[in-house]
Amino acid sequence: MPLVNVNNQAMPMDSGTGKPGEGQTGPRRHFKHIGELADTSKAKVVIVYRTVPDEPNNCLVVGTKFLPDLYHNALMRAVESDGGQDAKELGEFLGRQTFPDGTNMLAILHNDNYIKKFKTKDVIVTFGNTADGKIALNKLNEQLARDQGRRRTKRTTTDNERDARKGRRMRRTPRAMRTRRAKATVQEAGGGGRDRADRTHETGETDETDDACSGTAC
Repeated sequence: MPLVNVNNQAMPMDSGTGKPGEGQTGPRRHFKHIGELADTSKAKVVIVYRTVPDEPNNCLVVGTKFLPDLYHNALMRAVESDGGQDAKELGEFLGRQTFPDGTNMLAILHNDNYIKKFKTKDVIVTFGNTADGKIALNKLNEQLARDQGRRRTKRTTTDNERDARKGRRMRRTPRAMRTRRAKATVQEAGGGGRDRADRTHETGETDETDDACSGTAC
């Protein structure tokens, strides 16, 4: 089961589906890239990057409650969009999005100091509505790394098996071709031709008919 995150706002199944805001009715939807701090505040965060380059134990998040409404609503729409949900790292998607005022989302979040660095163990990813539907980000990262390693190993094994089969076919091909060519030669020459060839090889004698035809049309 894929691990995704939960947005506290319920989403109605009508023209307002996907729009953030209180007072919505309908089933609760689950989204990637959303979590909460592991401390007592349980503050909601958007996970911009699950890890930091050369710092696998750190992540970059945005505390949504600190954003102006204009930025908050636009950011949540971006997170919940198909592009946001398809992104492995939300930051890569936000770098291609703009706020309603035309500014780049990732640039504004960075330049205005909304992006904060936290230990991955201090961020909880929620993928369900109960305590069982939560996992620390560092554990999730470890699980994703194991899954990726298994997929890489499977691809390597498949490639090796394919190369081995190709090698076996290449080793078999010369012998098979020789066999087919030999059969074709016998069929073209006929049984008598084969007997004469064998007899000539054994005795060194040639057939008189062959000598009579030498140099003339038979």
